[in-house]
Amino acid sequence: MSTGVIKRHQALINNDWTFMYGDIAEGKEVLFDDSSWYNIGIPHSFGIPYFMENEFYVGYGCYRKHFAIQPEWLGKSISLDFQGAFQDADIYVNGQWAGNHKGGYTAFHIDISELVHEGDNLLFVRLNNLWNPRLAPRAGEHVFNGGIYRDVSLIVTEPVHVAWYGTFVTASEVSAESAALKVKTEVVNEEVKTADCLLVSVVEYQGTDICEMRSQQSIAPGQSFEFSQQQLLVEPMLWHPDSPSLYQLKSYVYVGDVLQDEYETNFGVRSIAFDAKEGFFLNGEHYDIIGVNVHQDHAGWGDAVTRAGIARDVKLIKDCGMNFIRGSHYPHHTHFSAECDKQGLLFWSELCFWGIGGANTEGYWASSAYPVREEDKEEFEASCMMALQEMIRTNRNHPSIITWSMSNEPFFSDAEVMDDARALVVKLVEESHRLDASRPASVGGAQRQGFDVLGDIAGYNGDGAALYMDPGFPSFVSEYGSVIAVRPGEYAPGYTDGVENNPRWRSGKALWCGFHHGSIASNMGYMGMIDYYRLPLNAWYWYRNELLGIAPPQPTSEGVAYSLRLTADKRVIATDGTDDTHLIVEVIDREGKRISNPLHVELEIIYGGGLLPTGKSIRFSPESNSFLDGMGAIELRSYYSGTIKVRARAEGVLPAEISIEAVGDTIWSGQSLRLQPPPPSVMKAPAHGSSYNIARSRPVFCSSYEAGHPAMNVTDGLEDTYWEPSNEVEGQWIMVDLEGCKKAEQAVITFAGATALSLQNIFYSLDGKAFFSLDASKHEEKNKILIAELPSEGLRYLKVVFPAANAVVKQIEIFT
Repeated sequence: MSTGVIKRHQALINNDWTFMYGDIAEGKEVLFDDSSWYNIGIPHSFGIPYFMENEFYVGYGCYRKHFAIQPEWLGKSISLDFQGAFQDADIYVNGQWAGNHKGGYTAFHIDISELVHEGDNLLFVRLNNLWNPRLAPRAGEHVFNGGIYRDVSLIVTEPVHVAWYGTFVTASEVSAESAALKVKTEVVNEEVKTADCLLVSVVEYQGTDICEMRSQQSIAPGQSFEFSQQQLLVEPMLWHPDSPSLYQLKSYVYVGDVLQDEYETNFGVRSIAFDAKEGFFLNGEHYDIIGVNVHQDHAGWGDAVTRAGIARDVKLIKDCGMNFIRGSHYPHHTHFSAECDKQGLLFWSELCFWGIGGANTEGYWASSAYPVREEDKEEFEASCMMALQEMIRTNRNHPSIITWSMSNEPFFSDAEVMDDARALVVKLVEESHRLDASRPASVGGAQRQGFDVLGDIAGYNGDGAALYMDPGFPSFVSEYGSVIAVRPGEYAPGYTDGVENNPRWRSGKALWCGFHHGSIASNMGYMGMIDYYRLPLNAWYWYRNELLGIAPPQPTSEGVAYSLRLTADKRVIATDGTDDTHLIVEVIDREGKRISNPLHVELEIIYGGGLLPTGKSIRFSPESNSFLDGMGAIELRSYYSGTIKVRARAEGVLPAEISIEAVGDTIWSGQSLRLQPPPPSVMKAPAHGSSYNIARSRPVFCSSYEAGHPAMNVTDGLEDTYWEPSNEVEGQWIMVDLEGCKKAEQAVITFAGATALSLQNIFYSLDGKAFFSLDASKHEEKNKILIAELPSEGLRYLKVVFPAANAVVKQIEIFT
């Protein structure tokens, strides 16, 4: 056993894994034959290849990975860092159980010090993405593909070391002249005797030492201690989206005069404040926030996105002039907030407590956001609390993060547990304050059921921006827009309900949404200003022109196709699972101008170890929305070094080729790999079995409303509320938004008393622009109108337009 002191070793182990679908418990055994398993790298998803399907594989998947332990590491602290595994993971090393983690969106670590030996060791991960009534999220408008979809690292330190994500740097009294730094550092003693520790904390800026802090403490065996140090920083370089300055904290842990550990933390110095009347302030100055919501998945790869892919996403938002991202609706990879730090975007980090609306179906991610069974509640709340704790601990040093969000639309819970859902949000807010008093706790999607008053900031989605004007506490338009489109799309921002001009009291606004994404709900994934393949729609160019003054490109048109053009955003990539290149293929004419001809294009790796989500080739087509407006794109990665050659070809045009150089330890030598096929089966949302009002708690828009009787009342399900327009001018209207195209059977409109409404004044729409009349009839009850048959293609909007004699509307219900 080694007795020498080692330097902290932290290395990615993303390469050379094998994977197989199913619950194969015997795979934990060292001598198990996995020759029939698939060769994969991390990040990885059960669902690869995934292209926005509403259904996905639900079940078990198992992973095996051999890794080496150096002799000098024995007797040291050895652990594994998982940045994310969805969603219930059992970890085994050399056949022995090492630990379990439940929760798919936060990083975790597993101590394996006692389970390893010198030389070759086996890591086995048994993982499932089964819906769990006691695990957040129980519901959500996304997909829930399983997999070790974020990086995995091996960490080796001395027994006395800085704890996992053990530093926390905050700054107060921030100005251009000075800032009061407070540094908390948790040091762990895993020795069998007391350690007399010296912590030396050095602050650096661009490689130059700025200041040093020293503290001593005796730490008992098996215990940890949190050091607290303070320092006045003179003339700090303040972090700001326009100048994202970052400092480095070097933490040196000594026992006696022997250095035991060295740990580095990036941080920024800035001040933030949200005010009910004056909006948001950054570094003491009022600052207008404009940004987008962002889901994490990419075309083909699903949630298994590289760090380069994350950086590309952040850059796309930055490049159109926006300054903010809301991480909808779960904690993102820690590298996401690091990229926001580096590139200069504010970030809203959100917990995975959310709902989807519609028919609550226990057993699937369309259930009540909060548990309906008493026996599930305690464990569910504990899972939310643990996810919050892990989200904050692993991200708390990022200056880009300006709030911790507790939820998104938790009001999509069954009525009988709504009080419990509100009480949980209150507990989460209190825990957020305890863990990090330097940032406010927000409640995202708080526009119904009184959730907006439970946190420090209310985030309003959909119609919330119009419903809650100057609410008397800090507020944010956390979602607006939600326009369904494919490229090229409309050259417009998607503004709704006065969102365009921010009043000073409103802290900011975020478009729904930044990118197309996978969704369990039909069509709801097509609401991005950038498509799934990371190609902008015209809405992105609108924002870029508005915010940066960069004119949009000229529209394309069909022409005489001559050849394909194949480009990449980088020609050299790393092979450790963190990198990729974005390939773009275009159809051009003889002058090299892109034209919009609807071709079917095949992209093929003709040489080298490169990998596409579909293997060695992929087909683009207009029918699959993968080749539109004369363009297609995909990300290519490699786990082997060497030259990669890619060819694009289509019928009737000249092909194109490009070479990419992959750099890493393992050289591509033409070896044959067992590539993962599509998932063996997919799970569909179960039928809810009975008619259900899918309009409940959905956004409602109107021409005007009388004080105390807003449009939202018509979908609240309550008997004693109603909508009343504020005047009797002809053409008053009210419109329910189902937030996506939904299939429904009938609708019922209930009025307060008899109505003189013409039965020809009821309309439906798929896009909010083109409206079509609906046939209606008087209901058995004189104050109701029945629409007995709704369009077979579905609808998104239901609109009622009134003549001069206005009616008071109590409820609009739309039934499946």
